[in-house]
Amino acid sequence: MSKVMTMKEAVSEHTRDGDFMFIGGYICRTPFSAIHEIIRQGRRDLTITRSNAADDFDMMIGAGVVKRYISTFLSLGLYGLGRCFRRSLEHGIPHRIELEEYTNLSLPMMLMAGSMGMPFVPVKDMVGTDLMNVKGFMGDDKYKMIDSPFDGSPTLLVPALNPDVAIIHVQQCDENGNAQMWGIGGDCQVGANAAGKVIVSCERIVGREVKWKMAYDHMETMDQPRAKKFMSAPELEQAIRQGLPAALRDLPFKVDVARQDPRPLNPWTEETKKILIYDPATEKASPRPVEELFRYIPAQVAHYRIFALDHAHDAELAAATRAALEGPGQNAFTTNV
Repeated sequence: MSKVMTMKEAVSEHTRDGDFMFIGGYICRTPFSAIHEIIRQGRRDLTITRSNAADDFDMMIGAGVVKRYISTFLSLGLYGLGRCFRRSLEHGIPHRIELEEYTNLSLPMMLMAGSMGMPFVPVKDMVGTDLMNVKGFMGDDKYKMIDSPFDGSPTLLVPALNPDVAIIHVQQCDENGNAQMWGIGGDCQVGANAAGKVIVSCERIVGREVKWKMAYDHMETMDQPRAKKFMSAPELEQAIRQGLPAALRDLPFKVDVARQDPRPLNPWTEETKKILIYDPATEKASPRPVEELFRYIPAQVAHYRIFALDHAHDAELAAATRAALEGPGQNAFTTNV
């Protein structure tokens, strides 16, 4: 079932006053459409966790939708500190938000702990800083100091975070909500996985239906007895077309060839660098045992895949491909040297 809906519907159905909310966008990919809609719908008393917040979150504070903020920092970059942020803390306009501050590493670690189902996570970067001396609405639950159960050293623990809802923006997504995010990820993935619900906005919605369907799949290795070189994609395509019935010679299909050759040399083709193995039974050195030895070394591999627009002629494509790969070729193997 499609999960696509308007942002108005998403905010209306999946957010409530008083929610604990994660807002993604670690330096980039800020979900502005969701933020504007939250303000437009007049949500109130939200607890927000947001790393590297900027003008987007400053707007939410100015609009009066934020009650509590679990933060790393809020900055407008070269324009200075957030105006609404300062106005709220210094003058209580529109009201004074409650604040709990962590470092740029500790807060993502707290979300990571939440995403993994852990109750807390140890961190180091807060130790020795004034962040340990200043506690906000979380009080003594901001962190705990314990002796390590392994070596007795002092260890700082911070609690896991599990927001009610996470809001992230990605480059593309399908109708089922599977998202692809490129660029700086920051804490977006762990924040989404830690939350009970996720609202995803995206640049485009893509279909899962692929244009090309796999018709045939075959893998060859150097250890197989076919003494011929591996075929390139153009060579194989030409050979397949020649092997197809006349009525299918113009059939649209694509050939994909992937090759790997981890061996530094090929003992079957080297003339001046033969590898000789001494056999004490015959008291002779011979290259014959190398064949058996090389079976335990990763072989040169060619992976052939044939794609067509549909599966109507898979059998004909498979037969033509097998015939092309089994046909005569050069009595040699190429290597990566």
